[in-house]
Amino acid sequence: MKIAMLTLLAVMVMSPAVSLFPQPPQRDVPAEIDAARRSLQTANTELEHAGGQWGGHRVAAMKHIQQAVAELNEAEKWARAHHDIK
Repeated sequence: MKIAMLTLLAVMVMSPAVSLFPQPPQRDVPAEIDAARRSLQTANTELEHAGGQWGGHRVAAMKHIQQAVAELNEAEKWARAHHDIK
């Protein structure tokens, strides 16, 4: 009986605690997302000042960067709507 109780106690202590309550939303956008957005904006500015046409690829790259920033903005709106962030 003592061994069974000690075994049960050991299993309870070693098992991960499962919360019955949902995690509260983060307060703001994660720092990694902000850093990625700043990096994309910096890359876009660098390409604007790079000069030359580069066969249209520089302009295409700038459009892709603008699309990536737009996707981050949509992701942030989705996270706010689904209470992942405040």
